[in-house]
Amino acid sequence: MKKFILGFITGGIICAAVTGFAVEYAVTANPYPVKVNGVETAIEGYNINDETYFKLRDVSAAVGGFEVGFEDNAIIVNTPSQPTATPAPTPTAKADLSPLPELPIEKREGKEYVSAIEINDMLKNIGLSKYSVLGSAFYNNDDILNPLLNNIPHYTDLIPLDYYTSTIVPIINSLR
Repeated sequence: MKKFILGFITGGIICAAVTGFAVEYAVTANPYPVKVNGVETAIEGYNINDETYFKLRDVSAAVGGFEVGFEDNAIIVNTPSQPTATPAPTPTAKADLSPLPELPIEKREGKEYVSAIEINDMLKNIGLSKYSVLGSAFYNNDDILNPLLNNIPHYTDLIPLDYYTSTIVPIINSLR
């Protein structure tokens, strides 16, 4: 009986000591918008004990310039030896562009959105039917592997209105 009690007390002391060394982490979603070159992006961040962390692949996709991979039990980050040029649409010489048609605005949780379906319909109506918005990309239907714009923040098929006006509208205008 003495061995049982002694073992029970020893186990209790060990458990108390181990939990005393345990570290408590407070993990929350990053509540702040992330801007790259002044444009808000959809980089998902985490706050852990008042420090902000991002997924390396998300940062790579937002800023470009490096590749992230996993090989031979190691995380691999490769930067190109020369900067790669991103093809940009060639703007037309039209100085007198009529404004784009207004799209219906949807409100969700206090934020304003436009529908990707409405954007695609508008593109067809203004003669740009070879371009589409799908998920997080804006691309030429003839070359879907090289989007004109990647990492579009979206909520199902809805795109934030401020992102649409600040980023997508100028691209559409350059294509007209």
